[in-house]
Amino acid sequence: MFSDSVQVNRLRRAWSSSRAFRVVLVAVIVFTLLRLVVQGVLLVGALLPPPPDMPDATAEDFIPADLQIYLNAARHFQQRQDLYLQGSLARLEEHYPYAPSFALAFTPFLWFSPGVTAVLHTILHVVAYALLYFAWARIFRKLRLERARDLLAWTLPVWLLFAAFWGDLVYLNIYVIMALVGTLFIEAVLEEKLGAAVLWLAIILQIKPHWAFAAAVPLLLGRWRFFLRLIAYSALVYAGIVGVVLLVGGVEYGWQQHVDYLAFLTRLSRDFPWRGPETGFLGYNHSITQIMVYLLGVSAEALALATVVKLILLIPLALVSLRCLRRPVRQTGVETPILGLDLAFALYLGAFIWLDMVWEVTLGIAVFTYLLATLDRRADKALVWAVFLPYALVDFWQTVSYFLFGPDMIVPGPYLLTDPSIYLPLIMIVILVFYALLIRRLWRAQPAAA
Repeated sequence: MFSDSVQVNRLRRAWSSSRAFRVVLVAVIVFTLLRLVVQGVLLVGALLPPPPDMPDATAEDFIPADLQIYLNAARHFQQRQDLYLQGSLARLEEHYPYAPSFALAFTPFLWFSPGVTAVLHTILHVVAYALLYFAWARIFRKLRLERARDLLAWTLPVWLLFAAFWGDLVYLNIYVIMALVGTLFIEAVLEEKLGAAVLWLAIILQIKPHWAFAAAVPLLLGRWRFFLRLIAYSALVYAGIVGVVLLVGGVEYGWQQHVDYLAFLTRLSRDFPWRGPETGFLGYNHSITQIMVYLLGVSAEALALATVVKLILLIPLALVSLRCLRRPVRQTGVETPILGLDLAFALYLGAFIWLDMVWEVTLGIAVFTYLLATLDRRADKALVWAVFLPYALVDFWQTVSYFLFGPDMIVPGPYLLTDPSIYLPLIMIVILVFYALLIRRLWRAQPAAA
């Protein structure tokens, strides 16, 4: 399904044609292997008995934070306890943010010890990231984007260093897995494979609904019949998943958890522990809202202004979408590959502009590769490199900085004081620049021809 021998051959050609590429790739591979060793060391505490100086510690104390949230939610579901805590979000690690079905799906991992579970999920994340790389190789091949396939080979060192992947590996969130599922959903939508599209959309809606952005692509391409069938069948599957949760957990308990889930989402922005100017630095949430609050202070006016700024930023996407709706090409994404992917990526970035919590832009590595391959102007390509590389190398700098300056640079959060991404919103900069480049191309393109 994911193997791509042709892409491997492209890597071999890049290797044989450039000494500089060989030197960089070897250096990056060495760092990657050492970084994986560091990651393994972080998991040792979950596999071994607690050290003598920590007699009260348990294996779960060494489990990555986000994985612990998922395990706690699964345990709460198993014991028919509330999944969603009420009140302030001051301690994010105590709050479970996904649908009840995700907690149910996670219960099989309770059969394993915490250490084994952490190891399994570490392996799963590494495999998922490799599959993400080859999934985009396959998509570019199907869309006949040969230059993108070449760039996928030449940018392999960036993929290996990409901070979003390593950050996900540290916390064992599901960002990489969502990027893979979102990629498979984009592929199914562009090819109009209804069964696959419904499957991936059903998974997305249970975890991170904003990743459903690609569902709008067939609508904007004028493929109304496929769009309506996708929405109708996905609604039926979603209802079926809710039914399974009610059947397994009990109607009263299952229904109450869904009600609490919706309530949690509605109060998320209101109760979020925003960082104001008094905190000293921005932190890792690079959303428009957090930026506004950090600059202006935590207030209702700052939150309202953030909403206005987001709406203004999304006006160009709305205008482009309106032009597409008025003069649709009425072709599949495979028949109009540049238009299809431009729309998918613009919708992805637009969704992240709207979010109040933006910790990563994992699919940005695919957008980065795609833009380098399809932009014509050298200045635009230089801009893509200039904004993305600092973000991609954040983990590399964090790792090197830690070994250079030691743990004294870590403050509660945890935050590394030498990390530039806690002072500058690198993620939002990437999102806005990529978004602007895509919107400009969509606006300049003739709506009636890809």
